[in-house]
Amino acid sequence: MVNQRKNNLLSQDEQKELELLEKTKNEGFLDEEVQQKNKKAGAPLAPLGGGHAYYFDYSDPHPSIEEVFPLEFQPAGKIFWYYYPQNKDLPPEQQIKEGDLLVAYSERGMELAKVLRKSENDYKAQSKIDFIKNVRKATPEDLKREEILAERAREAWQVCERFNRELGITMKIRKVKITLDDSKVIVYFTAPGRVDFRELIKRLASALHRRIEMRQIGVRDTTKMLGALGPCGMELCCRRFLHSFMPVSVKMAKDQNLSLNPHKISGNCGRLFCCLAYENSLYDELRKSLPREETEVAEQGTKRRGFVKKVNALAGTVSIVFPSTETESYEEWLVSREQLMRDEQNRWIVLPAPPAPLHGKTNLPADDDLSIPPFRPEKVSKGSRKESSVESEEPANRSGGGKNPAPSADRPASDREKSRELEKERDGRERDRGRNRDRDRRRRNRDKDKKKDQSPSSGGTSPASPSQPAS
Repeated sequence: MVNQRKNNLLSQDEQKELELLEKTKNEGFLDEEVQQKNKKAGAPLAPLGGGHAYYFDYSDPHPSIEEVFPLEFQPAGKIFWYYYPQNKDLPPEQQIKEGDLLVAYSERGMELAKVLRKSENDYKAQSKIDFIKNVRKATPEDLKREEILAERAREAWQVCERFNRELGITMKIRKVKITLDDSKVIVYFTAPGRVDFRELIKRLASALHRRIEMRQIGVRDTTKMLGALGPCGMELCCRRFLHSFMPVSVKMAKDQNLSLNPHKISGNCGRLFCCLAYENSLYDELRKSLPREETEVAEQGTKRRGFVKKVNALAGTVSIVFPSTETESYEEWLVSREQLMRDEQNRWIVLPAPPAPLHGKTNLPADDDLSIPPFRPEKVSKGSRKESSVESEEPANRSGGGKNPAPSADRPASDREKSRELEKERDGRERDRGRNRDRDRRRRNRDKDKKKDQSPSSGGTSPASPSQPAS
């Protein structure tokens, strides 16, 4: 019943779009997001490509935090911890620091990796077999080779696109990368379904003379690889600091009282915003002491029953609707967290404390207690100054003159009355200006009509004399 009432507010197309936004399973770089298949103590990192790197064995001593470094092989990619004990024996100017480039073996092969800042909590969360051996510092020759291979990768991209058009394969190439040892070409592509690229691999292998590896990625990984600016104006989180994708659902948007419009809660990748999960734990903690939407609630005094319409977790308020059986109207209350409790049957009860109505203002100060801005005579126009001066002279004349005339009963008693009088005068002047503008406009229109009615053969008529006023 709850889902049916909520789904009635959305159209069928919007429901399908919301279901599509939640399809984030099985998305991610399979070589990074999924746990490695060959991750065993003392085993090589990968039989192909990473055979020169090994995981720690149980017999190896546990490395200290000074001997290991967190590395990433792509911007905001998965973090791997590599073991490099020689760093302690190097002089301070040659030691590895944050931001340096290292040559390490990954599951794809030899690559350049960037050193990240060490975190003691992340270091303690790693088990012994998570650390990888065999890494060295990058040399200028390695950096120059990386630039040359990047240029060759662009040429391989063009060759792959040409073969793709010739074979008529429905896929889009996103990135082409060549490993640092120049032994393998990795092609990242996107496609709506499974792709038969066996003939494509044969042609690429014969043209490039290297081992070819095809990797199909999802829309979130494509956006992370290409990079873009988000609706907030900053670089995408997945490209900047989000090393792994978090599961996001439409329920998070509902709990945060966000619009369920798919175009407002989806990012550049067409999936739900990753930032919806940032504050979800806070909303879950605040909602523990509040009833959920569509929950039945009873009033303690009258025992009448209603249901929860909306929950504001940050403000700690709940909107409760009490339907009326006698009339078609209903009553809606805005109840705070302190007015809710559970009875012995674990049902929600509204305490008899007077709730604040949802519509209208309450607990406002009295009319006399409202603060009125001070009276500023310098803002009054010249015409109103003259009128006020005349009014101020009249009580002085009636009292017989003098420097200190007696106060008159007609004089305003407070600044409030003065401000009201000024508003009336200002409104009157505005009305007079409007009437004058209308009168001038009608006069100009009459003059135009007269000129049109004049006959050109008569040579024109003289304007009306002062003794003969214009009609």
